[in-house]
Amino acid sequence: MMIDCKSCGMNYDKKEYGFCPYCGHVPEDSVEGSEEAAREEEHRAPELEKDEESKTGPGKLKYAIIGVAAIAVIVVAVTAIFALNESPATVPDKYPTIQEAIDAAGDGDEIVVDVGVYRENIDFRGKNIVVRSIDPDDPEIVDQTIIDGGGSGTVVSFRSGEGEDAVLSGFTVTRGNGILISGGSSPLIEKCVVEDNNAEFGAGIAIFDSSPTIKDNTIIGNSGFLGGGMFIEESSPHIEGNLIVRNRAEMGSGIVVISNSAPMIVDNSIIENVAERLGGGIVIAVHSKPIIKGNEIAGNSAERNGGGMLIEESEPVVEENTFANNRAANGAGLFIVNSFNTALMIVGNTISDNLALIAGGGLYMEGSSPTLEDNRFADNISEHLGGGAAVYNSSPVFKRNTFEGNDAQGPEGGGAIWVSADSILDISDPDDNNYLQNTPDDLVLE
Repeated sequence: MMIDCKSCGMNYDKKEYGFCPYCGHVPEDSVEGSEEAAREEEHRAPELEKDEESKTGPGKLKYAIIGVAAIAVIVVAVTAIFALNESPATVPDKYPTIQEAIDAAGDGDEIVVDVGVYRENIDFRGKNIVVRSIDPDDPEIVDQTIIDGGGSGTVVSFRSGEGEDAVLSGFTVTRGNGILISGGSSPLIEKCVVEDNNAEFGAGIAIFDSSPTIKDNTIIGNSGFLGGGMFIEESSPHIEGNLIVRNRAEMGSGIVVISNSAPMIVDNSIIENVAERLGGGIVIAVHSKPIIKGNEIAGNSAERNGGGMLIEESEPVVEENTFANNRAANGAGLFIVNSFNTALMIVGNTISDNLALIAGGGLYMEGSSPTLEDNRFADNISEHLGGGAAVYNSSPVFKRNTFEGNDAQGPEGGGAIWVSADSILDISDPDDNNYLQNTPDDLVLE
């Protein structure tokens, strides 16, 4: 007798099975006689059991198993379809704002933010959580997932000792005072675009007494007094793989490193930043000891000194960078002042195609004692003196550098190096620096 199962709707022979072979449902009228059937089953002769098996056979059981498996496949497929349609976003699906999601989160949680413009100023409030866009690796998603500060206040804050597990990833942060990291915090900021912010210190990112990791971001078009792109004070952040471009400031339009800071600044592109006064690309000042390695520092400008980099009263290690096409009145590539500590190392850099309107196309120094080893000064121009380098009241060490094609266009000369009378130039005897086609001459001692 064929019936339809009231549980799953499948059709089966009730007399043959007594229960639905697809889902296991037992019809109500079969339950009443179940006890009596069980007693009869106990008294069955073995011969009858064998005869019953011969009637049903293993084939019947096989079809029952196949039916159950088919139902399982259908259930899995339907579940998968619903899973595909379910949004992964925490915001705005579960919380209307990013801050509400942060307030509800606990350490270790992840907040996923869908594309959209979120007009708010958010604070991690000391929580070690991940806040990310739906795909931080997709530039279009990053461009469309915007935290808009509304023209005032810090857009994103880490100021309560957040640790390395606090992460901001894959947002455009704009129209406010950028990102603030203070209070001994060490979050990771990655794959963000920080643009069109304005602040007195660190319009893009401001770091005070903290050690964050700032990696693979684009910091663009921000404006401030000190540090258009980034400001670092009494801190030791790791700054790697960022594009810091077209920021503006009075001083240090790309990055300012100040007050006993010791950041690691590696493999960044610091380009086309403009300083109204000093340090178009980077300013390093007040007893700071950063490591500046493997960066492209190019196309920056300063109205006065240090188109690519300005160093004052500090002892950085400047190694294997490219300083190219920077412009300033003095020290278009690098400007070093009041840094008498010989720990100041300028090693293995390429300093080329920079233009100084007064002195030191590649390098200008005053009151300093840096060690310069294995650098290449090429095709730098000064409109007056020191095409490659201009040395005032200083005691530098020059070892194994190459000066090629540098040009001092004023009557004072010094196509490769110009040295003032009150300086002491430390060059080995015989001179192990290499001079090639500098104009109008190589080395001029005043």
